[in-house]
Amino acid sequence: MDEDGNITLSAKGLGEEVVKAVHAAKSYVATAFLTLLLYYIGFYIIGLVCNLVFLSQANDSRRIAGRSPSGRGCLLVLLWIHLLIPAILVVVFIVVGALASLSL
Repeated sequence: MDEDGNITLSAKGLGEEVVKAVHAAKSYVATAFLTLLLYYIGFYIIGLVCNLVFLSQANDSRRIAGRSPSGRGCLLVLLWIHLLIPAILVVVFIVVGALASLSL
């Protein structure tokens, strides 16, 4: 209470809690679905770029909110399926092909 009898409230630190709540409520399921569509419509590179951007945003939300937002796992699965597993298979095929050519 101040000298006039008015009650004042302090909102210090409240903005940080609001930001945490907003990031905790974010969902990346729709963006994961959009990314999946972009991979298969024929814009693989655009789908990959969108996947990396959306995953970066989801990681920021995870860092701010303290927990993974909805849909982050979908974005990770899309990245594994469309980039990491094919890259690993290409390396394996190159190594097997090199070993097969050496034994001939």
